[in-house]
Amino acid sequence: MSSSDQTEQSTLAPLLRQKRRSLPLFILFAGIFIFVAAAGALYVALRPVTLRIAVGPSGSEDQKLIQALAQTFARQQSAVRLSPIATDGAAESIALLGASKTDLAVARGDLEMPADAQSVAILRKNVVVLWAPSGLPVKGSKKSPAPKIKSLADLPGHRIGVIGRTEANVTLLHVVLTESGIAPEKVEVVQFGTNQISEMARDPTIDAFMAVGPLGSKITTDAIAATARDRGEPKFLPIDVSEVIAQRHPLYESEEIPGSTFSSSPARPDDKIETVGVNHLIVARQSLSETAVGASLDSCSLSVSRSRRNCLGLPR
Repeated sequence: MSSSDQTEQSTLAPLLRQKRRSLPLFILFAGIFIFVAAAGALYVALRPVTLRIAVGPSGSEDQKLIQALAQTFARQQSAVRLSPIATDGAAESIALLGASKTDLAVARGDLEMPADAQSVAILRKNVVVLWAPSGLPVKGSKKSPAPKIKSLADLPGHRIGVIGRTEANVTLLHVVLTESGIAPEKVEVVQFGTNQISEMARDPTIDAFMAVGPLGSKITTDAIAATARDRGEPKFLPIDVSEVIAQRHPLYESEEIPGSTFSSSPARPDDKIETVGVNHLIVARQSLSETAVGASLDSCSLSVSRSRRNCLGLPR
């Protein structure tokens, strides 16, 4: 071996030893980098998605229910979390959805929705309750008072007090009247806010009443009790054409109000009543409902049901 070869080997030997020492460090750093990248990707993938949901008005059953649902999702460490946005009502909630200022909105199914809005869950079912006062008994008389209005056919020429300021309630009433063969213009409608029930009950010019809400609605129950106290026992008015309405107007469904729903003593009503129902929905933009988040929301109906029971104190 020449002196030049020995010199070259003596020069390369330290470099080879240095490369052999550096290789494990490179593998270690590469492994750490891959682990950190994988852990970061897993964190992003598993991190819960928070969705804004518009609901109102403040203090309403809808808002309480959504708050209970948000707490349920957080407690169960769901992949979806809810961040409620308080609004004045369903109309404003839908407007925020249309303006992309919220991801979800709570609204009645018969309200006008954005073109690409889709339902992702049924929050509850509303039913129409129609009743007329029988009048207070005359002192000293043993004769029970009889209501002036005994059916929908008696409504023309009278005034009906509708609970709630939304125009959707008036539209629904007009559908009921029209399908019952009654010209809507022959029935005068007076709307009252949910905070005006006492005023409505005492108004002697109101001949019948209408409420739209869930069967367990405190607003409806309190309104019936108030009118019974001030105007006499209620005569509930069935909607005999409910099935026809459901066929001609797909947004509505034929429903029944069981006896004693609003009071057991005395029974209000004293027997089941045929009526019309409309769903209260959680709606989302189509672009959202087609994602994995939307798929998760599609399965939240059971959570909604449980949260409603907890929120309203209903039996499981």
